[in-house]
Amino acid sequence: MSTTIRFHSWLAAAMDEFVAEKRLQGYDYTDQARTLSYFDRFLADDDSRDEAQGLTSETVRCYVASTATLAANTRQTRLASLRQFSRWRQARCPTSAVLPPDILPRQPRRVRFFPLSPAQIAELMAAATAVLVADPLRACTTGTAIGLLYCTGLRTAEALSLTPRDLDPEGLTLHVAKGKFGKERLVPIDGSTRTALTEYLAIRQRQAAGSEAAPLFLAAAGTGITRAQLYDDFRRLCRYCGIRGQPPPRLHDLRHNYACRRLALRRQAGRDVNALLPVLATAMGHVNILATQRYLHLEAVALQDAAARFHTHVTNHRESKP
Repeated sequence: MSTTIRFHSWLAAAMDEFVAEKRLQGYDYTDQARTLSYFDRFLADDDSRDEAQGLTSETVRCYVASTATLAANTRQTRLASLRQFSRWRQARCPTSAVLPPDILPRQPRRVRFFPLSPAQIAELMAAATAVLVADPLRACTTGTAIGLLYCTGLRTAEALSLTPRDLDPEGLTLHVAKGKFGKERLVPIDGSTRTALTEYLAIRQRQAAGSEAAPLFLAAAGTGITRAQLYDDFRRLCRYCGIRGQPPPRLHDLRHNYACRRLALRRQAGRDVNALLPVLATAMGHVNILATQRYLHLEAVALQDAAARFHTHVTNHRESKP
């Protein structure tokens, strides 16, 4: 359910209307409304601005300058929400200023991806019972959740929002009711994933019986595991299994690995990779297929990483020979 964000500046009514229209289009828009609220707060705190002048280029530039101390990604996110609103506002009020797309210098986007093999995922899942030995339910929850994220490409928040009734009785799909932008979808699962979920449900029922509406993944009886808890468990398991890197692996890398693995399997089978992109975009809940195309680049990064590791292995093997 979307959260109501309250606006208080002289543009509050326009912002409310803008957000309402976005939600009518099917977007949740909670995160974007929250970032837009920073601009609303800026307007409300700036007594020097004349409301009669409307939204001017000077006001926009002053707000951009006020974000200079923010991290690059945070700054881009806040200005992206303002840019959408300013375009919407100008369409209704032609004299209203629009945030230029080039107002900030372009930042090179660093590919953030940690490749993980099926063997490593199996190792992480098996290690959960040893690392989380004091809490059998949480150990089982963490191991199953990691496997599900890797095998389905779900976002972490989507997986943690699942309930037992979201599992298809025939075991073919998962129903994601709370996807990004409020979109729901069906995600296909294979036989091994279905078996793992069935085994988990049996353990869950024995140790923490609850209603079908309770979270699927539990940390304790009746209490769903949080993102912070799952992330902490994942990092502990990675350290235990010796899976390290700079930067270290993240939960979101499981989603990246799902997409890259689907593309790699398609390529190995000699089939058209580009033809898979629309199907993959639907399965992963992407609104725009451009978001799916980036996995073509991530797959290339994974191949380069594998080649580098193989080169290091061969070099070390040669040096170790007498």
